[in-house]
Amino acid sequence: MAWESGFYYLAAGQSWPYWVSWGDTDQGLQYIVPDPRGGGVLRTHTEDYGIQKVAQFGGSPKISYWVTVKNHSTVGSYFALRGNRVG
Repeated sequence: MAWESGFYYLAAGQSWPYWVSWGDTDQGLQYIVPDPRGGGVLRTHTEDYGIQKVAQFGGSPKISYWVTVKNHSTVGSYFALRGNRVG
């Protein structure tokens, strides 16, 4: 399942973690990358990513995915997160 989420800004040299969740729906392993929007330059590196499952007493676990993105360009840029299930 391919998806797109949010509209974010990252300043030059800045690094930040971003979270995506579908509540209690496990989407499997996700590959998440930033996709430039609105002009500008986005030279990024995905530093870290993963999945977190938090058990809920008497219910399904809450599932979140995260990715840490660093902007290596000399200017800030807007972007969306795009992802796709791996495998």
